[in-house]
Amino acid sequence: MTSNPSPARPPKVEIFVDGSNFNLALHQERIAFGVDVNLLATRLSRGYHFAKLRYYTSPLPDVNSPAYRRQQKFFDELRRSGRIELVLGRHEPRWDRSGRRYHVEKETDVNLAVDMVIGAYEDRFDVAMLVAGDTDYVRAVRAVQSRGKRVTWCHLPAQKHTDQLAQTCDAQCELDEKFLRTCALGRRTD
Repeated sequence: MTSNPSPARPPKVEIFVDGSNFNLALHQERIAFGVDVNLLATRLSRGYHFAKLRYYTSPLPDVNSPAYRRQQKFFDELRRSGRIELVLGRHEPRWDRSGRRYHVEKETDVNLAVDMVIGAYEDRFDVAMLVAGDTDYVRAVRAVQSRGKRVTWCHLPAQKHTDQLAQTCDAQCELDEKFLRTCALGRRTD
């Protein structure tokens, strides 16, 4: 009697999203609909064993603005999902030469990079998907790869010019408008 070999386990995947970078790219692409992050996780992880999506951003500095209230509602939705971990940085005030105050997002990139490297060392995933267009992540990608993990760079067309990520990552996935429509807010899952 011969036994059937057990089917191979699909690779475990964690998805790392630089939220501010992703939203900027959506704006540059003139994507006029909201993206459901849970659906994004579902679509990107097809063929994999989904472990977690980590979403990195910082709260807006003006707590009295409508944009801040919308962002907090979005954060609440992410927190309710058992599939998504929200990792917050901060905004730091700066002043330009004319004395006008502005804010700079801090900790987002380093939080994402550190979590991706720790995940590789803790063997939490086989494949890391990086949803960002920032070359600051190249060294973290190399550290993850040094642990025998693969990294897929998921980018919008506006981010395609980021040659260093394209050359460093093991694979690419373009998040064009057609793909993003399958992740639109209000869309039913299939």
